[in-house]
Amino acid sequence: MDAMGWEHLTAPDLRGRTVVMTGASDGLGREAALQLARWGADLVLPVRSRPKGEVVAGRIRRETGRPEAVRLTTLDLASLDSVREGAAEISRAVGERGIDLLVHVAGVVSRRREETRDGFELMTGVNALSPLLLTDLLLPLVHERIVVVASEAHRFGRVDLEDPPFRHGGWSLRAAYGRSKLLAMLWSLDLADRLRAGGSAVDLQLVHPGWVLTNLQNATGSDRLDAIVTAVTRPFAMTAPQGAAPVLFAATQPLPPASYVGPDGRGALRGRPTLLRRSRQAMDRDLAREVTAWARSEVGLDSGSPP
Repeated sequence: MDAMGWEHLTAPDLRGRTVVMTGASDGLGREAALQLARWGADLVLPVRSRPKGEVVAGRIRRETGRPEAVRLTTLDLASLDSVREGAAEISRAVGERGIDLLVHVAGVVSRRREETRDGFELMTGVNALSPLLLTDLLLPLVHERIVVVASEAHRFGRVDLEDPPFRHGGWSLRAAYGRSKLLAMLWSLDLADRLRAGGSAVDLQLVHPGWVLTNLQNATGSDRLDAIVTAVTRPFAMTAPQGAAPVLFAATQPLPPASYVGPDGRGALRGRPTLLRRSRQAMDRDLAREVTAWARSEVGLDSGSPP
């Protein structure tokens, strides 16, 4: 399995499997989608930018020789209406086959405090709330696994359900991004527990890709400073294909439910996929239930259990 650099793992056979993946238009999401298609998966890729999606879809079709290997749908995680419409379009695209693997890669880093169309702080909305809504809407169709791309940035996130949009101050890129990833990890933990308790065949895995050279890091507010950050971090940052390895590992390998997968190197910045420890706060199941109830209410779902 060269994409992961683990010689003793055999490449998975994904022929006949349907994968739905957000964030496949660029970066590590694109590389993960390409590899899954090479392994035989049929992809449904929800994209915000159709032209960028068409570029990736064309490459997948050329490299696999399978015109039917990929279908695009439209979805913007900055709008709950778009998420609902996108979920309906995905459902039509997969049809009776359903979804074997649902992968949440899409994310955003904001240079200043912004809001989604629904009034959420942008990173909270895109990185945490919209993926929860999309998961809930598609969950009845999922057969095997859900993968959520999280981040070691969750360690400096703090949950404040009194002021989740930072309207009363305290916003910084570090604080807001960390909070968004911590919220995603908490609702994922709660969902994983509920799936297991309900005897579901579906499990959920969390992923930290490591430090990867993608457009996501260009968030300082200055093109010149972005270029400096890229130049300084290039020697120890991973390429997009290397950063896709933890995602592929979490998507295809047998793992305990709710595992947290990431690079094995120092600081989990780079390396080969392994199981990581998460913060104590990210393992607080009481907090996870509280966050889930709040998040479901925010996106217009009942505050109880998902279907």
